[in-house]
Amino acid sequence: MSTENPRLDFVHRKGHQLILDGKVFRFAGPNIYWLGLDENVGGVNYPTQFRIENILDTAVEMGATALRSHTLAASHGHPKSIEPELGVFNEESLRKVDFVMKSIADRNLKVLIPLVDNWNYYHGGRETFIKWRGLTDINDFYINRKVIDDFKEYISQILNRVNTYTGIAYKDDPTVLAWEVGNELVDAPLEWVEEIVNFIKSIDTNHLVAYGNRFGLDKEKMTIENLDILDAHYYPVDYEKLNKDANSTKRENKVFIAGEFGWPEGDLDRFLDAAVNNKGVSGTFYWSLFGHNDDCGYVQHYDSFSLHYPGDFTNKERFSRIQSLRKHGFDMSGKDIAKHSVPKAPIITEITGSIKWRGVVGAACYTIEKSMNGECGPWKVVCEKNVSDDHSIWIDSERDQMKEAWYRIKAYNLSGVEGPYSEIYHSFPMFQRSGINTFKVI
Repeated sequence: MSTENPRLDFVHRKGHQLILDGKVFRFAGPNIYWLGLDENVGGVNYPTQFRIENILDTAVEMGATALRSHTLAASHGHPKSIEPELGVFNEESLRKVDFVMKSIADRNLKVLIPLVDNWNYYHGGRETFIKWRGLTDINDFYINRKVIDDFKEYISQILNRVNTYTGIAYKDDPTVLAWEVGNELVDAPLEWVEEIVNFIKSIDTNHLVAYGNRFGLDKEKMTIENLDILDAHYYPVDYEKLNKDANSTKRENKVFIAGEFGWPEGDLDRFLDAAVNNKGVSGTFYWSLFGHNDDCGYVQHYDSFSLHYPGDFTNKERFSRIQSLRKHGFDMSGKDIAKHSVPKAPIITEITGSIKWRGVVGAACYTIEKSMNGECGPWKVVCEKNVSDDHSIWIDSERDQMKEAWYRIKAYNLSGVEGPYSEIYHSFPMFQRSGINTFKVI
């Protein structure tokens, strides 16, 4: 950051270190790529308010102080994206991002935001920009002047955007840790990267700029004066490579982060220890975090890297790795690991032949109670600490479907501390159920 006296609430750079509030800032957290536009529930759509708040609270519970999210800016070519067509900007999409940015700030988190994606995913990428100009060579993204100017105009729109919830322009928002030129850009010419970095800095003098490459540290880009952060990705984790990359970047007086790493395989603990012990590593982001669904269970994303916290007890190795990631979050911040928070009250969303509930942050298991006489009880435990959000639903095999019943549910954290009961759910006899107990998604 070029300013001599930066505001304390912005992350800025002093040599190879990040500084926040006058102190060295080191972080760990998740990639949550889907915050601005999601692909995992009912097709491409905006995640609900509940899902956004639930996942950010989960990140905090895991010790995160920062996160990385592609779709808060890398969002092109889909009808619900930020720029669905060339030169057309979607106010509905931008307002959704506004809410996410406010929600991140409310939790005192920082966010690293890529501006474009190398890959042509549902939220668009380099290919979107070249198609808009009727081109077919993917490298035209870097060399065609019209395409470059299109991308610059997009960047300008994002940086100058004024958040409708906070009244703060994105370029003036300390919630942003840094802008990333793009996610995993392949073979980006040095001159192009330098031009884009300088263009960002010409609009936004508050924030740092990062550049990353999936296939290893791009040492050539270290020569760009205004580039602050180098980002490398690790699939699988490799502590020796991490140390080598961090040390190389430190020698060039730049900041180094691990922008993505695959946590389920390899020597994870040694990788995390290396990140903590090597002061040349300013931060790490694992790939990738998913939270609770609106009606029941977790949102599913079927790759081996999807993380649900606190994890499935039946898979001991994955569960152990998830706990290591939580500890790492606190270690990178130099803080003692926090006690598990007390779970909030779940919400029962549906009872037919089965019981569904909206899960809560940090819930390791749930107890379900039933009354056949009304809201005042007496209450009978029908499922004691025997289901989790990995199970999604529970079936009351003893229920007489021709009789009404009342249910309540409560959650326990990993320390066995229970939270409050849900609101009581009155389940009517089968012949009376049509249109009753409709669940509203927010």
